[in-house]
Amino acid sequence: MKSRSQKKHSVTREQIKRLRLTSRRLIHTFGEGTFRTLFHGRGIEFASLREYVPGDDIRQIDWNTTARRGTPYIKTFLEERDLSVVLAVDLSSSMEIKTDSTLRLASLITSLADIHEDRLGCLGFSDKVEFFVPPLKNPVQPERILHLLLAPPKRTIRRTSLGHAMTFLRNVLKKHALLFVISDFLDRNFERSLLSLRPKHEVVGVHLYDPVEKELPRSAVIECFDPESGRRFLIDAYDAKTRSGYNTFAREQDLLIQGTFGKARADLLMLPASPKAETQLIDFLMRRQNSRVPIQVKK
Repeated sequence: MKSRSQKKHSVTREQIKRLRLTSRRLIHTFGEGTFRTLFHGRGIEFASLREYVPGDDIRQIDWNTTARRGTPYIKTFLEERDLSVVLAVDLSSSMEIKTDSTLRLASLITSLADIHEDRLGCLGFSDKVEFFVPPLKNPVQPERILHLLLAPPKRTIRRTSLGHAMTFLRNVLKKHALLFVISDFLDRNFERSLLSLRPKHEVVGVHLYDPVEKELPRSAVIECFDPESGRRFLIDAYDAKTRSGYNTFAREQDLLIQGTFGKARADLLMLPASPKAETQLIDFLMRRQNSRVPIQVKK
């Protein structure tokens, strides 16, 4: 007869197996070759200039040389073949309602990194570092990360500190990395920490939200619970002034997030927690690949 811990471990293994299988099927549907360059290292050491040929990445065009010589020239770099892909996953209490989407996105990103044979790491954070897996090239790394994400912290009340998480990553990541920050971004004091990451690393913010966080339903009295403080309260959605104030706050929060990522010249995807999250992330990554400037997309 299995013990409770053995049963729990067996369930976790099955969850990981399903997540990985779903990601692989999705990648297979698009065609594995589609993703070969999504995480392609852009290179950080300048090598030379050469004339542009059809098919080159237009983001590497050197516009000063192009204007001077009258024909397009691109910069070439020493290729960064050993890229580190690092997930920073928000495990604060407010993210619990978005757990399913978080896990599916994490599974997809780890599977894509596995295809590219990139080093893969993960930071789980709330108002402190919950766990950190250094970037490694290891075939069991995706499963290890998903296992940790399926075992959330035991503390009931966990707040969000994006600044603390980003400062931690800046201090521990010594080599250039592609960072995926998955969070609801319910924090207002992370701009300086994000800016400090950008000179060395590429940052992709994935703002995951529940639709009710953006707009109140009409004609209802809603019992609310703030998972990051433990406070319970009622909201009268019949009241037009209450709805307007709530929706205005949500819009201001979105503008704050967009402005912060804009200043840092970092990419940002804002999407609702839903079964479509993975396909929306793939679409975003393809658009990012074809853009020579950071992009912001709201689904």
